[in-house]
Amino acid sequence: MKRSKWMAAAATALCLVMALSGCGGKDEDKKETNAETKAETKAETSAETAAPKEETGADAGDASGSKVIYVIGKESQYNHWLCLQDGAEDCGKDNGYEIIYQAPPLGEVDIEKQVSMVEAAIGTKPAAIVLAPNDTDALAGVCADVQAAGIPMVLVDSKISTEDYDCLVALDNEAAGAAVAEELAQRIGGAGQVGIISAVPGGATIMARENGFMDYMKANYPDIEIVGEILYSQNDSSKAMSQTYDMLAAYPDIKAFYTTNTPTAEGIASALEEKELGGKVLLGSFDASDTINAYIQNGTIAACSVAEAYNMGYESVAQAINLVEGKPVERFVDSGNSIVTPANFEEEHIQELLYPFGKNN
Repeated sequence: MKRSKWMAAAATALCLVMALSGCGGKDEDKKETNAETKAETKAETSAETAAPKEETGADAGDASGSKVIYVIGKESQYNHWLCLQDGAEDCGKDNGYEIIYQAPPLGEVDIEKQVSMVEAAIGTKPAAIVLAPNDTDALAGVCADVQAAGIPMVLVDSKISTEDYDCLVALDNEAAGAAVAEELAQRIGGAGQVGIISAVPGGATIMARENGFMDYMKANYPDIEIVGEILYSQNDSSKAMSQTYDMLAAYPDIKAFYTTNTPTAEGIASALEEKELGGKVLLGSFDASDTINAYIQNGTIAACSVAEAYNMGYESVAQAINLVEGKPVERFVDSGNSIVTPANFEEEHIQELLYPFGKNN
């Protein structure tokens, strides 16, 4: 359940950020909107908001002196980012700030576009900038520019390779990777071959999820072998399917796969079902979608870490507001997650996380 408005306000004022919530407690009209329509609406709104500022050179001073906070995400399609956007916008409304949400049209692979979005936002002199960086190194320079401009800089979901930010709001991705590793290890009996097909190399979130999984397996399950090199799908589900077929051919005794984001998980799961291996060769993954939810329910995905994305968005803006208003902030705020399995799939909070905008009928 989403925390009540008075509770959220208290958290902002007192910086009590440990209360975690799901994406599912938004207004009833949002619950009734299906995810596909929500994605289209959000993407169109983000594009319309971004275009005028970039086309006009971000007219310097447009946001100066006003309560405008830019939230620049990784993309605008999947539930994780739609929930994060909702949380950010709700926090802005609760505290009298205007939230401008933008994301690269091509998603997480569109690093240069994200850099240009941050540069354009700097030119408007906003109250603060919240950024989910698509690359740890490529976004570091523009984050330094934000700091040099005297604009509060909050990172959300992922970090950069430098210290040029004021606060990071994210889940503990290494711990989440370890939690998925434990679930998979238990399910395959603590022994056997596991393959990793990851998303896009270079992002802090992705690397933390990889390292958390591998380090945990090596430390706790010496009879589990991570085979081959880490493959990268570049967020292409079709490529992930092809890579899965190749790995199945190379390692016919493989017992499980691990991946780090939604589109890659969708490709792997599809390949497993195509080969009639769903529930036989297991999959551990991150982040939900209606497609992923179906794979969890039927057992093709054995464990999926789902972030409390609404809370992540809300707290990132709350911390930005604290910075603007001279209130204390923490360097890192853990926004929380849940490990979803076929066994807990029907639990109320899990259903709220998986279907934040209602089920498609």
